[in-house]
Amino acid sequence: MLKVSVVIPTYRPKEGLDRLVASIDAQTLSTDEFEVIFVDDGSPDNTYARLQEVARTRPHVRVERIENSGWPSRPRNIGTDLARGEYVAFMDHDDELYPDALRRGYEFAAANSADVLSGKEARTHDAAWAIDLYREDLGQALGLTRQHPMIPMNPHKLYRRAFLIEHDIRFPEGGRVMWEDIFFNVKVMRHARVMSVLASVPYYHWFTTRGSGSTGFQRSNPEFWQWLRRVLETTETDLAGPALAQQHRQLMGHQYRSRIIASFDTRFSGRGQAERDLIYDSCRRLQQDFDLRRFDDALNASGRMRAHLLAGDRRVLLEQLPQADPTIPGWGTTTSLRWDGDTLRVEADVEWSSPHGRRHDFEHSPAGRVLKRLPEVLAEAIPADLRDVTEEIASATVELGMRSRESRVVWMLSSRAHVQAPDADSGRVGLTATLSGELDVTSAIFGSAVGADTWDLNVRTNLGGTITQTQLRAPHTATVSLHDGHVRLAYVNKDGFVTAHADDSAEAVRRLRPQTARVEGGALIVTLEGVHTGSGEIPVSVATVGGDGKPKGALPGVLAMEGQSVVLRFAAAPAQVRLRIGDRTPDGAAWWDVRTGSDGASLQRGRPVSQKPATSTVQRVRRAGGRVLRRLGLRR
Repeated sequence: MLKVSVVIPTYRPKEGLDRLVASIDAQTLSTDEFEVIFVDDGSPDNTYARLQEVARTRPHVRVERIENSGWPSRPRNIGTDLARGEYVAFMDHDDELYPDALRRGYEFAAANSADVLSGKEARTHDAAWAIDLYREDLGQALGLTRQHPMIPMNPHKLYRRAFLIEHDIRFPEGGRVMWEDIFFNVKVMRHARVMSVLASVPYYHWFTTRGSGSTGFQRSNPEFWQWLRRVLETTETDLAGPALAQQHRQLMGHQYRSRIIASFDTRFSGRGQAERDLIYDSCRRLQQDFDLRRFDDALNASGRMRAHLLAGDRRVLLEQLPQADPTIPGWGTTTSLRWDGDTLRVEADVEWSSPHGRRHDFEHSPAGRVLKRLPEVLAEAIPADLRDVTEEIASATVELGMRSRESRVVWMLSSRAHVQAPDADSGRVGLTATLSGELDVTSAIFGSAVGADTWDLNVRTNLGGTITQTQLRAPHTATVSLHDGHVRLAYVNKDGFVTAHADDSAEAVRRLRPQTARVEGGALIVTLEGVHTGSGEIPVSVATVGGDGKPKGALPGVLAMEGQSVVLRFAAAPAQVRLRIGDRTPDGAAWWDVRTGSDGASLQRGRPVSQKPATSTVQRVRRAGGRVLRRLGLRR
């Protein structure tokens, strides 16, 4: 028996198919241990021919074609019937598997006799995606209290095929079935005895682009509410009984919080009248019909207030509340950023504020509790205990994380935080935090080294279950550590956020602005800005620039430590040379002119990077096309 069958329904996948196939080809699991089954759902374009070409040179790939069913359910079911693997891995036709996904996923699932395994997933434009599930490897995650181990409820998991067959677990067919993956996974939840979570190895990249996804999943669509009712009905029936009580509560609470209560955000009042009517009426009926208020105790203060007004049919006030109680993200700004050998040490101040500078508005109650401060008409309608955020503040968390630009995977780092709610003016209460964290490039990823990726640092804040994960701001210049033959680098990117590299001498040359130049013993020495740490020297090649501003060649040298300074040392001192140094600093120059003579050496700044040379029409068209591709997520 094969170890894994990868089942992929396709329907006009366009460029995403090439990305998916490349990720399949990159798997570390031997091709004689897994198979790939493409089931094309009657694509009207050349998809079937493309799939046949893929299979032609890959003996472990097979292709089936069916009449269009209109949804991925039937292709997945057919793929499961055809599968010969011990486990089935479902993929969407434009996503990616990380290289070690199948090998490590299978090994962990088989070692734990898992009925289902959820492997670490990243989502292209969402750094906060599913982080709290993937905190640790769990051979048995059934009974996990912080959240259900099947959430996210998508099908991007490993399922034991014999388990699916034994319990006749299939995706619901019949054309368009919204949330077919939830209906499928509820059946899995009902019967599974072992659910595993693999957090230490990247498994799946849910590749999303602007405009991707079905418009049916918008709250303005009546189908959204019709199918949500079906989801709640199925959850109530399939997860009934004492043995499934925790799973039932977790899933019902999740749907209540994320689909119903979350509908009343700051965008709600800006919707058209018909949309607001649809959303309000649907939410109110669902809250009543399924007695969802029994899950109010799992909501935060913002959710409890909305649930209270919805249950009381206080629509006018419910439309006002999101503007008085908006979601406010947490942001971090470094106060210190320095390398200590292999470890980047970060200190930061954290505040919760909107892009327009709005902050949380809290006040003390007569009993000394901390309450959300609301306009009088709302405060009179909402009991004080529903506005109480004392425990939310006491249990708030702030963490340091990092995200790979190449893979989009996020890892949380070792960090500590202190959250405070000091008294402010006029009886109000503020909210701030301080954060300390470390990025040890030799062990940050579950004891493993971070690799050669470009890492953007971020701050994850959790206040009462409201989570934001935003990039770490910094006013600092670049900082470098030369340690054991490696160049550790952290710098402020063009958007003002912290980026780090585990070992990149070439990037260090371009991120550090030259300060002085001198000739010593016949060698040219250029001192680079900043305070740095370490010892030794690293060979580098610095680009030279011609009179026309274009790259001309390279000048070999070394990057070396002198006390707490980093210098570029060149064995010979040319009379005149134009070097590309520090051009990627926030206000960098495209080159620096270095002149040497009997009186020493001098530096002269060249053209600013922002001042581009004249471009041809073809170049302008190409650049415009590149910007469009990046906006669409087709180029990184």
